[in-house]
Amino acid sequence: MVYKAKDIAEMLGVSTATVSLVLNNKPGVGEKKREEIIQKIRALGCGYMLKDCLVNNGAIGFVVYKRSGCIIDESPFFTYILEGITKCINNYGYNLNFIYLNKDMDRQEQKSQLMSDGLKGLVIFGVEMTREDLQVFKDSDLPFVILDNSFQESDVDSIAVNNRLGTEKAIRLLYDKGHRHIGYIRSKVRINSFDERFHFYKRLLRKLGLEYNRSLVVEVGYSESEARECMKEYLKVAKTVPSAFFAENDFLACSAMQGIQEIGFRVPDDISLVGFDDRPIAQMVSPKLTTVNIPKNIFGPAAVELLIDRISNKREQSLKIELGVNIIERESVKNV
Repeated sequence: MVYKAKDIAEMLGVSTATVSLVLNNKPGVGEKKREEIIQKIRALGCGYMLKDCLVNNGAIGFVVYKRSGCIIDESPFFTYILEGITKCINNYGYNLNFIYLNKDMDRQEQKSQLMSDGLKGLVIFGVEMTREDLQVFKDSDLPFVILDNSFQESDVDSIAVNNRLGTEKAIRLLYDKGHRHIGYIRSKVRINSFDERFHFYKRLLRKLGLEYNRSLVVEVGYSESEARECMKEYLKVAKTVPSAFFAENDFLACSAMQGIQEIGFRVPDDISLVGFDDRPIAQMVSPKLTTVNIPKNIFGPAAVELLIDRISNKREQSLKIELGVNIIERESVKNV
């Protein structure tokens, strides 16, 4: 809903003129009442109305952390959720600063980057991170939340996708449509999310009474050309071709789809495909990709809310949030 100054005034029992004075940063409103109006505007998700106010709580750093860089550089997922993060941060009166770190940087250089802008907290895109990478953020003494990596064994705030639920929904969809030879498209570049999905894939096959067969797992490089060519090479020599594949993400699924089609197989008539993430590319390929949908509209903002709670309430205990997912059925799965 789009709110106007009049609507906010009615909610607070003040005049529209009073709200306008606050929005235009004019004198004539007491500090207590001014803050009450500002907080109400933020609570309604209308922080953009405050752009002309001298309300600035400082900056929040959005950290992109690279280890290999393969995942982030080739097809960065954070770009799909950045708008929601920025809007939510601005709504709380903060600015967003970008910071790029990588594991090859000297530890002191990493720390200097984090401390250079007087940041109030950090949202860290940690998809490539491992536990050892957390230390520099702990040493900074800044409040932070890890996005897209749960770090279940570490005492840090985190927002991550429920990979078990997503994998189960994907495999059960294929199973319910009659598929019994379900292959797996596995990246040669490993991250925690991929490891979790592969673990639950094997576990769910056993749960469904299906045999895990290593020969049904295709190892592919993490680039469009590598994934395409690895899939083609696999299909050339495979003794048994699965009727369906589950891929670790949409980027790999769509790249592999090209290889499947180039070698003469049809999707989904010969081979069905399910991806993970629901990236825009899933609707650009032909046939359109069936995939596990991550709720991008709440993924980033949930991280910001967790960070603001840590900053505002001085919370000491860590919180971990796992987001549920759903299946988006399109055209890449055949009912057999």
